[in-house]
Amino acid sequence: MGTVYHAELRVPGGFTRTCAVKVMKEQGPDHEHFVTRMRDEARLLGMLNDEAILGVSELLQVEGRDAVVMEFVDGADLWETTRRHPVPPRALAELGAEVAGTLHRAHTAKHPRTKKFLNVVHRDVKPANIMVTSRGSVRLLDFGVARAAFASRESETQGLVLGTLNYFPPEVLAGEEPTRAVDLYGLGLSLWECATGKEWGPPQVSRNRVEKRVRQRMSELGEEYGPLIPILERLIAYQAVERPSGQQAERLLATVADELSGKGLRAWAREAVPSTQSGRSPVSQDDPLVGRTIRVDAATPDEEATVLAMVTEDVQAAVREAAQRRPATPPPPPPPPPPNLSYATPISAPPKTEAPPKPSASPSQAPAESAKGGKGTMFAAVAAGFILVLGFGALALAIVLAIVVVTQ
Repeated sequence: MGTVYHAELRVPGGFTRTCAVKVMKEQGPDHEHFVTRMRDEARLLGMLNDEAILGVSELLQVEGRDAVVMEFVDGADLWETTRRHPVPPRALAELGAEVAGTLHRAHTAKHPRTKKFLNVVHRDVKPANIMVTSRGSVRLLDFGVARAAFASRESETQGLVLGTLNYFPPEVLAGEEPTRAVDLYGLGLSLWECATGKEWGPPQVSRNRVEKRVRQRMSELGEEYGPLIPILERLIAYQAVERPSGQQAERLLATVADELSGKGLRAWAREAVPSTQSGRSPVSQDDPLVGRTIRVDAATPDEEATVLAMVTEDVQAAVREAAQRRPATPPPPPPPPPPNLSYATPISAPPKTEAPPKPSASPSQAPAESAKGGKGTMFAAVAAGFILVLGFGALALAIVLAIVVVTQ
């Protein structure tokens, strides 16, 4: 779909935030489909707002190409890490409990405004979509093919078979609609692959063949993984109804972790993640975006706009009430310009530190919602509507209070 860069979001006044920016590829036959999926993913992640799910802050235009600004996680995905560093039993149980709990929270999440269930199904749980940091923190990535129900969704995934083939459960291969059990199946396969450093293999539909393979694969685990095997077998059960929920899996894995030997998740990650990062092949620095200050234009998600509108109503009421009680104060100076997004580097390469960024023809302009000054400008404009009712003295106080409320 695109390239992910390591970048800095710079705000006038000295504030700098490290982030990751996914920039879509140039126009192609499926470009519009990928763009709508990316926008849907950003909206969904904004509604989930979970510390164990990779965060997304805004949608942008980077030199005419769609892009999304995301949380930067200094870690490595499990596919990359476990090729050389298989996860020991105790760490595997703790890891599985973390991911299962994250899936449960996503599966049961509600829309923050309507309070209706989002009915999220990730549909692509696999080692490559699970990241771990050197401190043992876990992030679930890539909700780009997730299934969810919310009004502003643009892409249509009903009836589409999306995900990674090797992690499809039998019922999806047979043509059934994906349910939450799909994600637990993917978790079971992922844990086995993390323990062995191997791939499970292509999917099968026949029950006899599926269950025969499960027995063969479980026999490849060492004796030290013994207490985990019954849980793994439940996670990859042939019938979807036989698999535990995310909450049940979290409890099972957290309980069995105390019975297992070896390093815990944090101790394993402290060694495995830095080793994996240092062993990466250098990425070419010939990318035209690398080392530059990038001009960006905002493309705000609908949910963010709705939430800001709701806040505006609350601020208006507070300003009206305060203006009646306090003397007017002089208006504040104009807000500072929005932040710049600069120093983009490929996510898998070390950031460039020696060469300064090349000057841009015009200063970068980041989205209004990513800068405090931008939000202040919007609310100052709303407060200006009180001229006809409150007069110029109340207007000055209204602008001040609106900006203070928003930027705190």
